Amino acid sequence: MNVDFHVHSVFSDGKHDPEVLVNQASKMNIFIALTDHDTSRGVSRVEGKVIPGQEVTTQYGHVVILCSFPPDPPSDLTSLVDYSYQNSCILFPSHPFDVFRKGIGKKIYEFKFNAIEIYNSKAQRWANRMAETASKQLSLIGLANSDSHVKESLGSAYNYIDLDEFNVEEILEKVRKGHVYPRPRGLTITAKLKIAQWYIERKLGLEENSSRALREMQRN
Repeated sequence: MNVDFHVHSVFSDGKHDPEVLVNQASKMNIFIALTDHDTSRGVSRVEGKVIPGQEVTTQYGHVVILCSFPPDPPSDLTSLVDYSYQNSCILFPSHPFDVFRKGIGKKIYEFKFNAIEIYNSKAQRWANRMAETASKQLSLIGLANSDSHVKESLGSAYNYIDLDEFNVEEILEKVRKGHVYPRPRGLTITAKLKIAQWYIERKLGLEENSSRALREMQRN
């Protein structure tokens, strides 16, 4: 079984509905965790078909939590670690050394995690190498994830787990025991173009929304 533990949908800053992502991943024989930024709202749309999670924006940067239920975690990292432990969830820092995308950096050494994202398909090579070094130093399992915001980037990274059927609790237990094998692949040219296109679309959309809000304020 192949599993991508870091995927975003329209419920945060991704382009596609959760259903689209699940269908696309299924065509590639990949299961996904839905890890939108600071929300689990999209999980209900594909309940039973994804691993529920979030990419939490902590005071130090981004950390992914995966649970057997749609989590509602705190943003304080110390409290988040406690929440994860108390609810038998999995916690790992995403792109920890990517300084351009809110990685937690050296804080990785100060908190207790279950794993480390050692390959993020959008992170710089040196950042992924630093994450892999940290995983070895801390004796933590390394994960490879797409961090997909567009469906075309699914398949750029995933993890092999020796399971025949999709069962969230069994998958989390495999991660907890370190029985996970990262499969970094890399982004295709098509995926890179779609990522760039989506970035431009979002930027223009945000600017348009800001201008509209400013005009409304000026009228009042």
